Amino acid sequence: MIALSLPESYCVMDKYGKIIRIGNSCGMIIPSRMLKDLSLDVEDSVLISIEGRSIVIRKQEPYTGPFTGIFADMPRPEPGEPNPWEGKSSAEIVEELRYGRYDREKNLDW
Repeated sequence: MIALSLPESYCVMDKYGKIIRIGNSCGMIIPSRMLKDLSLDVEDSVLISIEGRSIVIRKQEPYTGPFTGIFADMPRPEPGEPNPWEGKSSAEIVEELRYGRYDREKNLDW
């Protein structure tokens, strides 16, 4: 028995379609097999962008926490580590980030 493994590029399903009128806009039908392969379903949120001369459609993943997506590699706080923002309002945090430490002069003359 011989097992055959094809490169991923051979598994890509190319389909042809047409742009159709939908009200005052245009659209196209995406084959159900492509939607299934990409885990897309009706009412899913997608991001549509132009890259070069191509339209790219990406599924918008739901926000699941501060250490996901592009922040997945950030170091996580250790259990019991103090939270530097605890008890501060957003205005206090913004002020601290803008001006740095509290013992600096806040009226800077540039």
